[in-house]
Amino acid sequence: MLAPMEIGLEGMKRMAAAGGFAWTDAELEPIRPAVERLLDALDRLESLPLEDLEPTTQYRVL
Repeated sequence: MLAPMEIGLEGMKRMAAAGGFAWTDAELEPIRPAVERLLDALDRLESLPLEDLEPTTQYRVL
């Protein structure tokens, strides 16, 4: 679902600015590995064979 992304400081700076943050390269560099790990986790989630699972049924007690 997601296009492959390579996270660079310039891209992170643009995303932070879109969220209203004016972070510097020095502030963004420490979180870059965490962002890359999260994107890897999303890739693994998207590769799960969900078509083999039955849908979850939600029961409500009134």
